[in-house]
Amino acid sequence: MTRTPATLIFPSLRAALRHRNRLAIFVVPWVIGLGLGVPSLWYQIGVNAREPQIRNREETLSQAYDILGRTLDRLGRDALFLADLQSRFSETANPLAPLSVEIFQSFAASSPDYDQVRWLDTDGNERLRINHRGGGEPVVVAEEQLQNKADRPYFRDTATLPLHGLYFSALDLNIENGVVERPHLPTLRVASPVFRNGIKQGIIVINYRSTRLLERLKRLDTSVDLYLMNQAGYWIQGPDADANWAWQIGEPTPDADRTGRQRGVSQGGRGFFHSGDGDWSYRRFDPGAGLLATGEVVEMRAPDASLYLLARDAAGATNSQETRGKLILGMVAATLAVVALAVTGRLANGMEAESEWARQMEDTNRTLRETNEKLSVTQRELARAERLSSLGLMVAGVAHEMNTPLGSAALVLSKAAKDLRLFKERIAAGLRRSDLDRYIEDSDASLDLVRDAIHRCTALVQRFKQVAVDRATLERRDIDLAAFIPDADPRLRKWDASAGISLTLNVPDDLAITTYPGPFAQVLSNLLNNSLLHAFDAGKPGMITIKVRRLADQVLIEFSDDGRGINETDIQKIFEPFFSTARHSGGTGLGLHIVHQIVTEVLGGSISVESPPPGEARGTRFIIRLPRIAPAQAGT
Repeated sequence: MTRTPATLIFPSLRAALRHRNRLAIFVVPWVIGLGLGVPSLWYQIGVNAREPQIRNREETLSQAYDILGRTLDRLGRDALFLADLQSRFSETANPLAPLSVEIFQSFAASSPDYDQVRWLDTDGNERLRINHRGGGEPVVVAEEQLQNKADRPYFRDTATLPLHGLYFSALDLNIENGVVERPHLPTLRVASPVFRNGIKQGIIVINYRSTRLLERLKRLDTSVDLYLMNQAGYWIQGPDADANWAWQIGEPTPDADRTGRQRGVSQGGRGFFHSGDGDWSYRRFDPGAGLLATGEVVEMRAPDASLYLLARDAAGATNSQETRGKLILGMVAATLAVVALAVTGRLANGMEAESEWARQMEDTNRTLRETNEKLSVTQRELARAERLSSLGLMVAGVAHEMNTPLGSAALVLSKAAKDLRLFKERIAAGLRRSDLDRYIEDSDASLDLVRDAIHRCTALVQRFKQVAVDRATLERRDIDLAAFIPDADPRLRKWDASAGISLTLNVPDDLAITTYPGPFAQVLSNLLNNSLLHAFDAGKPGMITIKVRRLADQVLIEFSDDGRGINETDIQKIFEPFFSTARHSGGTGLGLHIVHQIVTEVLGGSISVESPPPGEARGTRFIIRLPRIAPAQAGT
């Protein structure tokens, strides 16, 4: 039957549940990668795609800022110029000169946006006012229609300014006789004090009609919505026309994000912020700041005159690059997710097959373990048989070695019995002095021979008893190797070179270690016995060398001879118990086994053998490495 993807996925899910812990190693990185990487890339695509929009908003803000700066700087210069002209006319107490009226009319006609041009005396009374409205000719207001403006902020603040001082009011709707003028007339007032011979004569006020300026800003870029906001967070020109001038006209406004806008623009002179109605770029504008920076103005007033230019992308402006990038990312993420799911299914099925194979291998291994246990039993039996064989050889060696002294003792005792019988017969026949002396002499000689045979047997038995090293009496202490090694064996202190074998000791001074002196001395003695017994042919000269070197935290002892060496077959077994190549000459095969036991288990070191040593034609070298401080408790 053909297996479809639908029939394959369910076994994969079941297998995945069974092997979820192992699959987590593969799945978790994919989940983390997709879970973190895709949102990060999604966000980065949006950021990269919005960068051109941000630049466009910034360029629009810069253009609007320049327009406001040029317009209001020109307005400020006009106010300063008019104040300077007025200072050249007569005192305020005198009737107005016709030339002054004519200059004011001409000045008002110079710009269609100058709604009013006024001169106020030091008491706030309007002495001269030119109205310029509806695109007609400037009109001089009759004297009886002039008003007192002493209570207006622009008069109070400007009256305190010095010569070349300038005042910019907040941009708001014009108020006439305490009522907001209708239709609404956005107005910004700029004023400057008038001085004559150092005496203040009043102030010049220009009411700037801002309608055309606001319309120009609004039409600056159709892809960007550009708005104007005052310092209090109210719209002068905002997204909803019903919210404009809300602080003056007192009408209900749907603008509920004023606090958020204020908080957003409080971060500095320019920047970005996000609110409930979108991402905004903003820039603060301070009227007259350019004039103050160039020194054309010495002081300014009206701290609430600052404005904020805000820009956001137009509602109809879409970013196709962002949409395309996110669409591609979504498709790639979906593809990767499908691939990960497919690979996970394959892995789960593979793990299931592996588990089945592992179960089969476990059965096979169980059979192998049973077979191995049987083999181990067989090996132990063979090893036991080999040990028994070695024990038989040792017993044969012991019997052979003890047979000679025991035979001699038996022969001597037989002769002594015969001599005793003869001695008794002479006593019965008549004992002479010479017979007694001869009997005593023969008995002494026989006793010496028997005693020597017994001593030889006792020494032989003691050698075999060295296999059981009594570790209960071990004591660790500091020893100086230069002084200790010659005393480890009496032969090392006073060497007998009469047999042609010479000895060389190379031990550095002031080399102390902490070890077990008794076992250490036994190692050196056994190595010496081994060389003298096995290394040299009878009657041929040779040399034994003991060399000690200092290592970082060890000492290296090289015990070497230039004898016949050890063949390749025997060198693998020389540390085994009861192995000997000189069984016929008294070897028991225990000397090097005891050495290996003491070095590795008691002294905490290691021993190896080379035959012949590197670079030599013959001979044997034992290399012993001992720690500078032996283990506190020797192995058992």
